[in-house]
Amino acid sequence: MAKINALQFILPVKNLDSAAKFYCDVFDLEEMFRNESIVFVGIPGTESAVGLLLEPKEAGSGLRHVGLHVDHDLDRADVLAAIKQAGGSVVEEGEHGPGLPWARIADPDGNVLEI
Repeated sequence: MAKINALQFILPVKNLDSAAKFYCDVFDLEEMFRNESIVFVGIPGTESAVGLLLEPKEAGSGLRHVGLHVDHDLDRADVLAAIKQAGGSVVEEGEHGPGLPWARIADPDGNVLEI
């Protein structure tokens, strides 16, 4: 069983700095990760976060996707096998960076999530 220990949501924004400042100032979140195209601001002491994705043309269009943060101690292959065995599918796999794997999965109804 894949234990979820955090939730992540991705929103398209026009400007990473001003968006991060807004969410940190208003909701007392803290910056957890940043690169040139995304900033994750999250609840201090947890891994739950809002990802602010630099996509000026899409800004304001709402939620891009939901991410289910799977416990790092679980074997990735076992988690993906469990998804398939339960009737889901693996749509795409990759890494955000070294040691930061991700996968887009679909549940049996075709809803796509990221783990």
